[in-house]
Amino acid sequence: MRAKTSSQYKTELKEKIIQSAIENFAKNGFDKTRMEDIAASCGLAKGTLYLYFKNKEDLFFALCEYNLEQLRNQLSRLFNKKENMISDAERFYDEYHAASRGSDRIWFEMVALSTRNPKLRKILAENHSNVYQAVREFLEAQIERGFFREDANIDGIAAGLIALYNGLAINKLLLQTSAADSRKVWIETVRAIIGAAAFKQADDSMA
Repeated sequence: MRAKTSSQYKTELKEKIIQSAIENFAKNGFDKTRMEDIAASCGLAKGTLYLYFKNKEDLFFALCEYNLEQLRNQLSRLFNKKENMISDAERFYDEYHAASRGSDRIWFEMVALSTRNPKLRKILAENHSNVYQAVREFLEAQIERGFFREDANIDGIAAGLIALYNGLAINKLLLQTSAADSRKVWIETVRAIIGAAAFKQADDSMA
């Protein structure tokens, strides 16, 4: 068995720390979680943890980057055939929701804390911009591939999809909406959005 390289080891350890942070933030809240709690739950000395992250804000930034990479990976793996757009949209919700489980609660706590923590507010604003850009680039690619109309409002669609997902997460957190009901709303709304973006006028097809 080939030994792991130093860079591979560091990457895997950082991911392990991030997963530990997600678990601790979700269970105890951001404010009540200590760096030593995170270190202990992933079997590290606190000094080793500080070699990778200076504080909890740095860890939250890494969590945002991790989730953004998960989003990009899932978008790149799906939506390869025009006829599968609807079913892939359903799969995306299931897979992304499963991958980000625990992160939604953390996210909304961060929004509340950001009102008095400028560093968190900056991280959240940057992350929102990055997520929006990732979704927008994905939609632009669908136009280039001929999946969506050239005049599709990708700015509006990107903003709408992000707002839809966040809204469903809020409903689940505050109103205890079931996962099945949230999934149904996602599917019905995305079907309408994709149907409109991919719709071709009869005159266009006859031209």
